[in-house]
Amino acid sequence: MENSATKGLFMIAIRIALVLLGLYIIRLYIPPLISLGVLNLGNIFGMGAGAAIALFGIILPKIISFVKQQIESGHKKPAVAVLSVICALILAFLIAFFATLGSVVAASHQTATNQNTVIVLGCQIRGSVPSMSLNQRCMAAVKYMNENPDAVAIASGGQGSDEDLSEGQCIFNIMTENGIAPDRIFIEDKSTNTDENIAFSKKIIDEKGLSTDVAVATNEYHEKRAIMICKKNGITAYSVPAPSSKWGKPTFFTREVFAIWAQLL
Repeated sequence: MENSATKGLFMIAIRIALVLLGLYIIRLYIPPLISLGVLNLGNIFGMGAGAAIALFGIILPKIISFVKQQIESGHKKPAVAVLSVICALILAFLIAFFATLGSVVAASHQTATNQNTVIVLGCQIRGSVPSMSLNQRCMAAVKYMNENPDAVAIASGGQGSDEDLSEGQCIFNIMTENGIAPDRIFIEDKSTNTDENIAFSKKIIDEKGLSTDVAVATNEYHEKRAIMICKKNGITAYSVPAPSSKWGKPTFFTREVFAIWAQLL
C-alpha cells in the first residue's frame, strides 16, 4: 500500500512538473506576439511545444494505461514498435534542433576585427520609423566603423509596401546622423530578403572594387544565416552582432533554426 501511494505521489509530481514546464515554455514565446504582434515559426513552434508538453503531463496516466492494456492484451510488439518509432523521431528532431541552435549561438558572437567592407542588413520600418532591430543593427555598424576608420558600408534593404522609404536609405540616415561620413556608405535599395541583401550587395562590392572579406552587421540571431548566404555568394563574412531584446531571443533564435534548415534545402 505504501509503495503504491509513493508511486502515486511520484506520478503526480511528474505531471505537475510537465505542466509547469509547458506553461513556462509558452511564457517564453508569448512576449513578441503580445507586444509587437509578431507571429512567426519561432513562437508558433515554441508555444506549440509548450502546449504539447503540458498536455502530455495532463494525459500521462491515460497514455501509460493504454500501453499497459496493449501489452496485457498480447499486442506488446506493435505497442512497443510504435512507441519506439515516435521516441526515435522526437530524439532525432531534438538532436538536429539543438545542434543547429548551437551553431546559431556560436555565430552570434563578434568575430569581425579589421574587415573594411561592412554590409548592414535591413529590417522593418514602420512608416518612416525604424524598428528597434534596425536601429540596433545600425548602431553596431556605427561602432564598428568608428573602430575601423578605413571601412566602408553597404546599407542594404528595399522598400516594403508599408514603408515610407527604403531600408537602405533609412540605414544611411541613421548612420550619418550618428557621425559616419556619407561618402563611406553605399546604398542598396532593391532587395526584399536576406538572400537578395547579400546578392545585391555583392554586385556593389564588385562594381566598387571592395574587399570580399566583409563584416556583417545584423542582429545576433541572424548572423549564422547571413554568413551562410555570404559564402554562397563568394563572400567571406564575419559577425558584427547587434544585441536583441531578452524577451525576443527565444522566438527569433528558434525561428532561425528553421530558416537555416530551409536555407540548407
